[in-house]
Amino acid sequence: MKTVGILLAGGESRRFGSPKAFAKIDGGYFYERAYQALSAVSGRVVIVSRPELLERFPGSLDVITDLPDVAGQGPLAGILSAMKKWQADQYVVLPCDMPFVGPAETAKLLEQADRENAITAIQTKEEKIPLFSVWKTGLAESLEQELADGGRRVMVFMEKAGTTWLDAAQINEDISVFRNINRPD
Repeated sequence: MKTVGILLAGGESRRFGSPKAFAKIDGGYFYERAYQALSAVSGRVVIVSRPELLERFPGSLDVITDLPDVAGQGPLAGILSAMKKWQADQYVVLPCDMPFVGPAETAKLLEQADRENAITAIQTKEEKIPLFSVWKTGLAESLEQELADGGRRVMVFMEKAGTTWLDAAQINEDISVFRNINRPD
C-alpha cells in the first residue's frame, strides 16, 4: 500500500509569534521532528508551507504551497494540495506543531487505521486531535468541493467524510506526546 506523509507547516503562527516549523526543540526544528516521524512510515513526505517560508527548507525536501484555487484556506487546503501533488493509497497527516509525535506513534496510528472509514484520527478524553490522522485516497474530490463551498473547518469535513476516532492511549500511553505547541514556553 503506497503511503504519502503530509507535513503541515504553513500556519500563520499568530499565537506563537514566529513560524512554528522553525521553532527549535532539543537542537532541531519542529518540522524536522515531524518529517522523521512521517518518513518512518511513508515512501514520500511532502511539506505544505507558505510561499514566504519555502526558501528556509532544504532544497532536497519536497516542499509545496497550497494550490492557487485554495491558497490560504487552512489545513484542508494543505491536505488537498498534497493529495493533488502525489497519488497514494493513504496519507498520514501530521502538523509541525506536534513535535513530540515520533516514528513509533505514526507507525501505530497507521497500523490501527480503520480500513472502512475514510479518515482515522485520535482523541483523548478531553479533546479530539484531528490533524494527526490517516486519510484514504479518494477524498480529494469531496475535499475540493468542501473548500469551493467555503468549508474550512477540519472537524466538520471529517464528520462528513466518516472518521474513526482512536483512543490516543492506544497509540502512546503518555498522551502528552500529542499536545499541540501554540505558544513558545
